[in-house]
Amino acid sequence: MRKARLEKNMTHRELSDATGLSVTAISNLERDRFKPTMPNLRKLSTVLGVPISYLGCFETLPENTLGERIRKARLYHGYSKKEFAEIIGVDVKSIQSWEKDLRIPIDEYLSKIREYFVILDRPFQ
Repeated sequence: MRKARLEKNMTHRELSDATGLSVTAISNLERDRFKPTMPNLRKLSTVLGVPISYLGCFETLPENTLGERIRKARLYHGYSKKEFAEIIGVDVKSIQSWEKDLRIPIDEYLSKIREYFVILDRPFQ
């Protein structure tokens, strides 16, 4: 995040003003003291002009199982479990069980989810 902020020639204060996050929060995020929420990642991504995946470092997440692919695709798109559940048309518990590989989505939901896998096949930006 720091690299993206500096490439935009922004100070902590300017990024704070543009995103609504506190200067302290921005400093802590840059130092990896805590992880941003999805809504905050989306704000930062928009202001800094970089993909959410760049800020979230999601490229290192495994994608060996269907559940891991679902989680990684959801994060690359910048959705919380709740948001993704609403998009797919299921409850949050379904998303949780799929991502933990406890259950496999039925075909109706799997076809919706597959649309989100496309982002995993693109080269990292």
